Amino acid sequence: MNFLSGIRIIDFTRLLPGPLATHILAQMGAEIIKIESPKRMDYVRMSGAQVDGASVLFHQLNHNKELRKIDYNTEAGKIEVLELIKHADVLTEQFRPGAMQAWGLGYEDIKKVNPKIVYLSLSGYGQEGSFRNEAGHDMNYLAFSGIMSLLKDETGKPVVPGTQFADISGAYMAIMALQAALIKRFQTGEGSWVDVSLSDSLTPYLAIPYGLQSGGLDPKQFNLINGKTTVNYAVYQCSDDKWLAVAAMEIKFWNNLCEVIEKSDWKRSNEFELLRSVFPKEEVEALFKTRSQAEWMQLFQGQDVCVAPVLEIEELEGTPYHQEKQTFLSIQTPNGEKLKTIGLPFRELG
Repeated sequence: MNFLSGIRIIDFTRLLPGPLATHILAQMGAEIIKIESPKRMDYVRMSGAQVDGASVLFHQLNHNKELRKIDYNTEAGKIEVLELIKHADVLTEQFRPGAMQAWGLGYEDIKKVNPKIVYLSLSGYGQEGSFRNEAGHDMNYLAFSGIMSLLKDETGKPVVPGTQFADISGAYMAIMALQAALIKRFQTGEGSWVDVSLSDSLTPYLAIPYGLQSGGLDPKQFNLINGKTTVNYAVYQCSDDKWLAVAAMEIKFWNNLCEVIEKSDWKRSNEFELLRSVFPKEEVEALFKTRSQAEWMQLFQGQDVCVAPVLEIEELEGTPYHQEKQTFLSIQTPNGEKLKTIGLPFRELG
């Protein structure tokens, strides 16, 4: 894809959020030059199984970038970095607020050599405010944003998810903000300093619960899509201990499902009749345990019922859906080792 062909990005980011953002931008056609100081290499290089001198994850996030090791704390290194920045469209960095300024690479410093630069800073709590220099990781941002209060088990204990929501949301917010700043530059000729907070990137996930709360309704009671409140929006275990995601939120989908499973007496006229407090969920759980996941999916295919298998990570590459979508793409390390990475979640059709 060449949407961003001709856009050059100097990338100082490490770990997951920034490298994921620039990886996606590279897939969209941007030229990415990743700068690592020998004094502060990307920690992801050492994270997990090693292939061709770096971790698999490092290769997945950085295979489509030009990698340069430059000690920009030396005079010669800074001159080399500034020369690259002089001919760039974007600079991305992910250090604590104030770090780049301390190295003479802050926005005001860079603007002197490239007034039109789009300078994007990605950090935990943003560049301003009393929390700007607080240390944090994904779970801390989930906690501060209120999202973790929505992720609780049956005992009320907050659940730590098995993936990084803040880091990945931050990556997408960074891409969105960066592209908006580029549009501004194309229209006005002016550069920008864009501040993206990982914690703030999570707030859109609050749309429904915050909307309910603002309207005087308790999200714990009235959020019909939290997987706990209703029987038509929940996960169910099958006879083979695999799971189904039943998301028959609209009553028409639930009633379609009832027809397919020959349970016409389970049909209802509105969603509130499917609340766990009034509908016997244990009967639904018992029914789904009578067949395997594959048997249920064979029955439900094409029936307009909003049911999907809960796929395990190791199953993904072998499933028809992901094969058709080409979700996973083949890449090579510098020495020719073959690996897979995740492709773009959208495509150009015309």
